[in-house]
Amino acid sequence: MKLLLRCRVLTLLLGSCCVPSLAQNHELAALDVKPGHNIRSEVTESKQTRVLTDVLKDLEKQYEVHFAYQKSAIINKRIKVTLEKCGKVEECLDDILTPLNLRYERFDNTYVIKEKPAEEKPVAKPVSQLTIVEEQAEIIVTGKVFAKEDGGPLPGVNVVVKGTMVGTSTDSDGKYSIAVPSTESILVFSYLGYSTQELPVLNHTTLDVYLPADTRILNEVMVTALGFKEVADKMASTSSKVTGESIGKSGEASIINGLAGKASGVQISGQGSDPGAGAFIQIRGQSTITGNTQPLIVIDGIPISNSTVGAGQGGVVQQSRLNDLNPNDIASVQILKGASAAALWGSRAANGVMIITTKQGKDSNKINISYSSTYSVDKINAFHPRQTTFGQGSGGVYSPTHANSWGDKIADRAGGEDQVNTSGAFFQAQDGTKYYPIVEKNSREVYTDDNFNQVFGAGHFWDNSLSLSGGNAKSTYFFSAGNLSQKGILQGNSQYRRTTLRLNVSKTFNDYIKITNNVGFTNSSSNRVQRGNNTAGAMLGLLRTPPDFDISDYKGSYYSNANAAPIENRQRSYRRYLGNTASPIYSNPLWPLNEQTNTSQVNRFINSFEMNIKPMVEWFDLTTRLGIDHYTDQRLAYFPINDTPGSGAGSFTENIVTENEVNLDVIGRATHTFGPNLSGTLIGGFNVNDRKFFNIGGSLSNFLIADAPVTFNNSTATNRSPFNDRSHIRVARFYSTANIAAFDALFVNASIAGESASTFGNLSDKTFFYPSTDAAWQFTQLNALKNLNFLTFGKLRASYGVVGVQPLPYRSNTTYVASSFSNGPWGDNLDGANYGEGAFLLNTELGDPRLKPERKTEYELGTDLRFFNNKLRLNFTYYHNKITDMLIPVTLAPSVGYASSYTNAASMENKGVELDMFYSILKKGDWTVSVNANFNRNKNQVLNLAGTESLYLTGRADRADMRAVQGHQAGVFWGGQFERASNGSLVMNENNFPVVSPSLGVIGDPNPDWRGGFGTSVTYKNFNLDLLFETFQGGDFASLTKGVMYTFGTHADVGKEVTLTEDLKNYAGQTIPAGSTVRGNLHDFGGGTVLLDESFYTTLGSGLGSVAEQFIEDASWTRLRQATLGYTLRSEGFRKKTGLQSMELSITGRNLLLWTKLVGIDPDTNFTGNYYGRGYDYFNNPANRSMLFTIKVNY
Repeated sequence: MKLLLRCRVLTLLLGSCCVPSLAQNHELAALDVKPGHNIRSEVTESKQTRVLTDVLKDLEKQYEVHFAYQKSAIINKRIKVTLEKCGKVEECLDDILTPLNLRYERFDNTYVIKEKPAEEKPVAKPVSQLTIVEEQAEIIVTGKVFAKEDGGPLPGVNVVVKGTMVGTSTDSDGKYSIAVPSTESILVFSYLGYSTQELPVLNHTTLDVYLPADTRILNEVMVTALGFKEVADKMASTSSKVTGESIGKSGEASIINGLAGKASGVQISGQGSDPGAGAFIQIRGQSTITGNTQPLIVIDGIPISNSTVGAGQGGVVQQSRLNDLNPNDIASVQILKGASAAALWGSRAANGVMIITTKQGKDSNKINISYSSTYSVDKINAFHPRQTTFGQGSGGVYSPTHANSWGDKIADRAGGEDQVNTSGAFFQAQDGTKYYPIVEKNSREVYTDDNFNQVFGAGHFWDNSLSLSGGNAKSTYFFSAGNLSQKGILQGNSQYRRTTLRLNVSKTFNDYIKITNNVGFTNSSSNRVQRGNNTAGAMLGLLRTPPDFDISDYKGSYYSNANAAPIENRQRSYRRYLGNTASPIYSNPLWPLNEQTNTSQVNRFINSFEMNIKPMVEWFDLTTRLGIDHYTDQRLAYFPINDTPGSGAGSFTENIVTENEVNLDVIGRATHTFGPNLSGTLIGGFNVNDRKFFNIGGSLSNFLIADAPVTFNNSTATNRSPFNDRSHIRVARFYSTANIAAFDALFVNASIAGESASTFGNLSDKTFFYPSTDAAWQFTQLNALKNLNFLTFGKLRASYGVVGVQPLPYRSNTTYVASSFSNGPWGDNLDGANYGEGAFLLNTELGDPRLKPERKTEYELGTDLRFFNNKLRLNFTYYHNKITDMLIPVTLAPSVGYASSYTNAASMENKGVELDMFYSILKKGDWTVSVNANFNRNKNQVLNLAGTESLYLTGRADRADMRAVQGHQAGVFWGGQFERASNGSLVMNENNFPVVSPSLGVIGDPNPDWRGGFGTSVTYKNFNLDLLFETFQGGDFASLTKGVMYTFGTHADVGKEVTLTEDLKNYAGQTIPAGSTVRGNLHDFGGGTVLLDESFYTTLGSGLGSVAEQFIEDASWTRLRQATLGYTLRSEGFRKKTGLQSMELSITGRNLLLWTKLVGIDPDTNFTGNYYGRGYDYFNNPANRSMLFTIKVNY
C-alpha cells in the first residue's frame, strides 16, 4: 500500500510516466536475495540472461527502495548480469539501464524508470551486451476512470492485471493504457477512498470505469472551502463527507434529514411529520445567540439561502430552503466543521460550512440513463396516551361546554342515548344530522380512538427521478428531472409537491479554457396544518378534546330555534357543541385539517457558472465563478369565518417573500515544486456578494362578506394591515491561502481573509480579518515506523482559525418605525397610515455605529490512524472555541431615552471531542462486512451577557422558555420551580405539598451529554444490508403538552383510580378518608404520601401553572434510524437479456425502533423550526416512521 501511495503522488507530478508496479494485491512481493550482494551487468555472453523486472526486484530487496515504471518501457527486455559487490544503487542502475536506452529519476525512496527521449538515446551498442527476447504479443487496453459520485476524472488510480505485477495508473485526466496477456485477464482498479472494481477484459480494447466512493469512509477526499478537491491525508482541518448515495439510501425527501447520524459533531432535529418541513442543523454546538445558527450552504462553489422565514412557536412549520434541492442530484456533501477549514468565508462561517457538490456528466461517449422511483408508507411514530374513563366537566360532574375532562365516570352512566332538548336551538351537520342541547348525559360511548383515526392516517410520498448524462473528452452533460408528491400523516390539508430540473454542462475548448455551468430550477407547493402554541392548531384541539366527544360533523348550520334562519358554516367543537358562537374557543381538529388554507408556492433558480483558464504556464490557473440564487415564495394563511383566529370573524395573511443572492469569485492558483521533497501552492482571490430580501404583503380581519374570494377589499381600512420588510446586504472579501508540502509527510497551510460589509457600523473598522493556519504531520513516514505491520497510517494535526457572524442589517443606525396612537386599552387605535402620509416614531432600540461582527476563535488538535492495511480507521479531534463580541440586545436605563441597544457585548465558548471509526471486519469471497461509528461530546457555556441575568430565546415565557443564561449552556429551560432547602430537598407546606419558589430559574438543559451513531454494512453476492443506529444521551426534555393535558384531564396519567388505604389530603387541604376510591394518583414529595387529584392537576400540578420544573424529563433516546435491504441485478446474462447495465431493488425502514423513557412522543422534535426549540414540546406535530420501496434502473 505504501508503494501505491507513493506512486499516486508521482502520478500527479509526472503524468502518465509514473505508474506503480512490482505490487500485487497492494503488497510488495517478498524476494529471495542474499544480503550483501548486488547485481551488475556484464558484457560477456557467458553469464546468465535475466528478465529486467527480476533484476529490479533484487535491487528493491537489497537497497530497500521501490521502482515504478511504464510496462511498455521495459517489456520483453532481458540483460546478462552477474552478482558482485556494489556501492550505491545508482551505480547499478547506470550500468543496467544505459544499454537499454532507459533512465531514472529519484523521488525520496522511489525510482521512476522511463525511456530516454530520442535526442538522449546513445548509439546502439553491440548486440553481445544486450539480448532482447520477443514474446507473445499482448492486448493493449485503454480507457478512463471516473468518480461515480460526480463524474469527474480520477488521476492516480491503480490499474493492475489481477494475479500479476503488471500495472499502471491513470494520468491527470483519468486516462490509462495497459498491456494485458490475454482476453481472459482481469483488470483491478483501486483508489484510496473509492471501492475497488474488477472487470474482465474479454474482447474489449476500451474500458471506461466508474469507481463508487466508499460510503463507509467519511474523510478520504475532501472539498475545501473554495471548492477545490484535496486528499484528506494531507489536510489538518476537520471535515466530514457524506456521499449522495448514502443520502439517497436514507429515503428522506430532504437533504438535511438524510444526514442524520452520519457525521460526528453534526446535530439534526426534524420537525415531525409535516411534509416539506424544515429541520434544525447544528455543528459543534451553539456559535451565536441572536444570529443565524445554521451553517453556510455552498452548492457547486456558490453560497445559497437556507432561510426559514416565518418560523415560530405557532402557525405552520415553515420549509427549509434546502428542501428545494433534489437529493438524487447530489454527488456529495462535505461538512467543514473546524474554523480553520471555513475561515476563508469570513463572517458567514461561524456555524460551519456545508459544501454540496451536484452530479456531473461522464466522458463515456454514450448516454447514461438512470431512473429511480421510491414509494413511502408513513405511520405516526408515537402519540400521547389519553384517558378513556372520565368525561367532560369538572368536579366529577358532566358539563357539555366545560374546557376540562374532570367530569363523571363514563362507565357509571345510564347508557343509551343522551336526553336532549329538541324544542330550542340545534346544530345541523352537512349530512343532515342534528345535535340538540344535552339535558342528561347517558351515553357511554368513547370516541378517543375514532377521533384519532379521523385526524391521523397513513401518509405517503412518491419520488421519481430521471437523469441522462454523458459526454466525451471535450464536453460533458448531466440532466435530471425529479418529481416528489407527499401526503402527510395528518389527514386533510397536509401536502407537499416538488418538481426539479437540473442541467450541468462542461466544455473544454482547448488546453487553456474550460467552462462549467450548473443550473437548477425548483417549483414546489405545499399546504400545511396549524400546530404549536396556537388555538387554531389540530394537535391542540385534539389533545384537549374529551374522550366522550365525537369530533365528526365539525361543520354545519346553527339554528337558534326551529323557525330561525340558519347561520351557515359554523364550527362545532367540544366547547361549542352546537356552534352557537362564531368562535369555537378551541378548534375542532378536523376544522384546521379541512377548512384552513396555509399554502406556499415557491419558484427557485440557482445557477453556478465557472470558467477555468490555464495560461501558457503549467504552474498557474485562474478560476472565475459566478453564482445566482433567486426564489419567490407566495404564501397564504386563510382562516374562514367561524374559525378561532379573529374571534371567528375571518382573517387571512397573504405575502410574497423574495430572496436574491449574487456571488462572484475570482481565484488565482499557483503551484511550484521546489525540489524532490518540497512543493507548494499559493491561492489568492476576491469575492463580491450581494444579498437582497423582500417580504411584502398584508393581513386582514373581520370579513365583510363571509364567502367572498380572497381579496384585501373584503374588510374596512382599519382591519387591514399592510407590511413591507426589505433588506440589502453587500459584502466584499479578499482572501489568500498558501500551503507547503515537505517530504510527503509534513503539510502546512496558512490563510487570511479580509472582509467589509454593509452591516458593519460606520464607526467600526472598515475591514475585519480572519486568519487561520493548520499543520498535518504523517509520522508513519518516518523510517522507523514505515514497516510496522499493525499501523498502516498515522497523522497528527493541529489548527487555528477565526470566523465570524455578521450583524443584522440596519442595526447600526437608529431607525424609524410606523406607529399608532391610543388613549389606553379601552380606546380605539389611531393609525396614522389611514390619514394622509402616515406617522413614524424613532425606534425604541438605539443603533450602534460601532457594530462589528461576532468573532469565533477555535483551536483544534487531532489524529488520524489506520491499522491492519486500512481495515481499521480512527479519527479523533479535540476542539475549543470562544466567541466574543456577541451581538445581543442590552437593556438601557430609562434616562437614555431608549429601551435597548443591539450591540457587541456577550461571549460564549464550546469545548468538545469527536471520534469517527470504521472497521472492515470481513472481505472474503462473496462476503463483505464492515461497521462504522461516530461519537461527539460538546459542552457550551455562556460566559458573559453584559450584566443581563438571562436572555429570552423562544418558548412560552409565561410557563417555560429557552434562554441564554450566564454560566450555563445556551438554550437552557427557564421557568418556575419549587422552593428548595440548602440540602436540595423540597420545602413543604403543612399538607406535605411542595412550596413554589418566588423566583424563576434554570430548570433544565436540552443539550445532550453526548451523541453517537453506529452503522453496519453487510454484502453477500448481490444482496446488501445497511443498518444505522443513532443515540442521544443526557439532556432534558420539556413535556409541556403533557402538562397541559394534565390540566385538561385528558392524559392517561390522570385517568386512573386509586383506593386509599389511609386518610390522605389533597392539594385543596381536604382529607379523603381511607377506603375511598377516587380519581388521582398517590405521590410522596418527601414529606409523606399525598393524593394528587383535580385540585392539584388544575393548580400547582398544571401545565398552565407557575411551576414548569415538574414537566422536565430525561431526553435520552436511541433509535434504529435506517435499515436498508437491497438486491442488485447486474450479471452479464441480465445485461444481454435486458440491455440494461443494472437494476437495484431495495426496501428501507426509517425510525422503525425507538428506545426512550419519554412516553407518547418522539424526543427528536423541534418547537420552532431550524433555530432554538429542540427538545421542547408544546403541541408539536408528531414524528413518523416509514417504509420505503425503491427501484433504480441504469441504462
